[in-house]
Amino acid sequence: MKIFTITAILFLAASCSDSGPETGETDLFKTEQLYKGYSNSGGYLCYLKISPGNKVVFTYQTEGNAAYGEHSGTIKAINDSTFHVSCKLTFGQFVCMAFSDDSLEIAVNPATLIDKRLIQVQYDNEELMGKRKIDSYGVLFPFDKELFNRYHPAMILTDHPHPITGEALTIKASYGSGYDFLKGDKVDFDIIFSGDSLYTTREDDVFLTGPFTLKKQGR
Repeated sequence: MKIFTITAILFLAASCSDSGPETGETDLFKTEQLYKGYSNSGGYLCYLKISPGNKVVFTYQTEGNAAYGEHSGTIKAINDSTFHVSCKLTFGQFVCMAFSDDSLEIAVNPATLIDKRLIQVQYDNEELMGKRKIDSYGVLFPFDKELFNRYHPAMILTDHPHPITGEALTIKASYGSGYDFLKGDKVDFDIIFSGDSLYTTREDDVFLTGPFTLKKQGR
């Protein structure tokens, strides 16, 4: 009887040690997988990277990055083909209405999200906006209205790398708009795997992007 009890305890201990570090379940994916595609509306380019340890990185971006988001979190199985993704915005950039007509404002919250000193804005003639003002809220770029207006956009340049492609974030800035860099929002959605593709399960499933279908990428 004692031998049986000890064996059972050792078996349970081994089972617990095999569970995932955060989800309480075993690794669902033994190797890294990357999926890429567009939202069903065509407006957002999306990436979903799944790593061992049931970790996920989900990103989306519009053309010109007027809306851009990076989320990280976890994935868990609901059944053999359906999985639940729970993640949080770790870095985002979203367009808003300008506060003034002679300065381009970039708000940063929290202040440590990005190094404000390394943000630059370039006119479409490739000159840089000068005399920027940095405060606790963000960065303000007074501009020449002959160089930045409704007919001539500008480009916001940063050193922030995309977590999957490694490309530095650049944003096409439009006259009359401001820009918010922030983090914090949580996103939960379900996905179904089918062959070398995955897709969301409901029309209202994903914050901002709406439903999407992504295709597995080769190494």
